Amino acid sequence: MNPAAHAPQPSVWSQLAIYIVIAGIVLFRYSRPMKMSIVRLFITPVVFLALTIFSIWASEQFNPAPPLWIAVAVLVGVVLGVPLGIAMSAHRTVRRTEKPHVMYVEPSWITAVIWIGAFILRAVIRLLLPQGVLATVVGDGLVLFGISAILASYWVIYRKFRALDEAPAQAT
Repeated sequence: MNPAAHAPQPSVWSQLAIYIVIAGIVLFRYSRPMKMSIVRLFITPVVFLALTIFSIWASEQFNPAPPLWIAVAVLVGVVLGVPLGIAMSAHRTVRRTEKPHVMYVEPSWITAVIWIGAFILRAVIRLLLPQGVLATVVGDGLVLFGISAILASYWVIYRKFRALDEAPAQAT
């Protein structure tokens, strides 16, 4: 008998409240053009990564999974998420501002939809699959898929901005 299977689970309402707050922040952030510095460009992914790690850690408290299963879920999530992140930022426009190390980045609903969608799919999987390790691991992989896509997306944005900085030096 697995003692974790009988551990108290967080209420559906508390999970829903957390998801709504996260969705609100993400939708607000990605629904408008962003003027951001290089420092700010790296703060958002760090915050998202911290939320993702906390989410996975919390799920492991209720349904512990073998470390190998978690590693496989992380690997699959990253392997599938990184190419998507590269593709979803390939179309985004990055422009300079009058200030050094500050850029304009056009909005991208797809980034918000992917990250929120990963959390929604995670919740749906947990509702549909029997509660336990498999639901936890699959959900964790989905969340890593979403955060990997976002991190790769921000890397592409950073590379586009660096290319703008290097363009004048190459033209002379």
